[in-house]
Amino acid sequence: MGLINQTQREYYEGNDGVQNSGDENYGNYQFTSLSDIISQFIIAYVGEDKIISKVKRLDVAFHAQRALQELSFDTFKSTKSFEMEVPASLQMPLPIDYVNYVCLSSVDSNGIQRKLYPISKSSNPTAYQQNTDGSFKFETNSFIRNFKIGENRIGVDEDGNAIYSPSISPTYEYEEYGITKSGKKTSGTGTGDVKSDNLLPQFVKETRVLTTNASGYQNNELAYGPGSNMQMNFFTAGHDIVVGMTIFGPGIPENTTVATVGSSTSGNFPGMGITMTNPAYEQWLLDGSVAVDNGYPKSTQILGEEIIFVNLNKQSDSLSRYKSYQSPTNNNSANQYEDDRYFSNEGRRYGLDPQYAQNNGSYYIDNKSGTINFSSAINGSTVWF
Repeated sequence: MGLINQTQREYYEGNDGVQNSGDENYGNYQFTSLSDIISQFIIAYVGEDKIISKVKRLDVAFHAQRALQELSFDTFKSTKSFEMEVPASLQMPLPIDYVNYVCLSSVDSNGIQRKLYPISKSSNPTAYQQNTDGSFKFETNSFIRNFKIGENRIGVDEDGNAIYSPSISPTYEYEEYGITKSGKKTSGTGTGDVKSDNLLPQFVKETRVLTTNASGYQNNELAYGPGSNMQMNFFTAGHDIVVGMTIFGPGIPENTTVATVGSSTSGNFPGMGITMTNPAYEQWLLDGSVAVDNGYPKSTQILGEEIIFVNLNKQSDSLSRYKSYQSPTNNNSANQYEDDRYFSNEGRRYGLDPQYAQNNGSYYIDNKSGTINFSSAINGSTVWF
C-alpha cells in the first residue's frame, strides 16, 4: 500500500477546495519523491557506525538520479501519454522526451481507442535524384564572386562601376552555391561550373528558376539584391513556390526562407513576388534596424545561374507511396465499436498478420528522421500515443 499523507478532503478537493478543478493530484500516493528517497537513504545508511560514515547529500543525489535514469528505460510504470491530430502531411515529430512507447491508437467519434499496428515492411530510405540515364545527379551551381573574402567595396565611380580598396583588386573567382554546396571555388579562367562532391537528395518539393529570360526585363527572369531588400520579383508567374521553402542562390544568405508569396511589387517584373526572411534579418528587426548585418542578399541576380527553392524534408518514393495508398477504412461515424460486421468470418482467419488484418490504419516510426509516418486511412484523425 502506498504512503497516504493527506486527508480525504485534501486528496479529493486539492489546494483550492473544489473537486475536479484541475489542481488535484489523484493517485499521488503511489509514488515516492526523489527528495524523500535521498533523505531516507541518508537516515538509514549515513552516519557513525553505519555503512557510510560520511557523504555529501549532493553525491547521494547524483547516484539517485543516475539510478532513475537506468530504471526509466525498462522498469518504471509508464504514466505519460500524448494526443495529437494527424495533419495532411501524415507525418508528426516524435515527442521531445521520446525513448520508447507502449502503443499507438486512433480515437473514434465515441472516444474509443482503435489500436494502430506498426508496419514493419516499409521505411523511408534516403533517396537520391537521378538523371534520365539512371546516373546520380550532382549539382553544378556557381557564380562569380566579385571580391575576396574580407575585402570592402568602398563605393562606385561616376559611371556606376564599383570602387574597391586599392590594396586588393577583384579576383572574379567562382564560388559554389546550392543545396549540397561544400565551399569549393575555382579561378575566373574557367567556365565557372563547380560540381558538388555530394549526391543530391530527393526532397518533398523543389523548384529551380533560371535567372535568364530572353523576354524578361533586360534578360532577367527575376530581380533581387540589396536594393530590393527582402523582396524577389519574377517576370513570369506560375512558379511553384510556397511559404517556408529554403532559398539558395548567388549572394543569398544562409537559412533564408520564403516568408510570403503574392503579387509582384515591380512594374518591370510583373509575374509574381515573394518576400524572404532569415535569422540575421529577424535579429536586425529586433535590434531596431541598427545591427551590422541586415540579412539582405549580398549580390544581385547573375545571368546564367538559377535560384533554388526547396522544402528540405527528404522523402523517398517508398514513403510517398505508403502515404498516398487509399486503404479500406472504418467509417467511425457509421460503424460503432459494438458493430460486429468486421467479425463475421469467425474461425476463418488463421495465419493472418495483425498489421494487415485490420482497417484502423497503420504507421511506422522513422528513428533516423525522428518522425512518425501514418497511412492515409487516419488523415485528420486524433491519435493517442
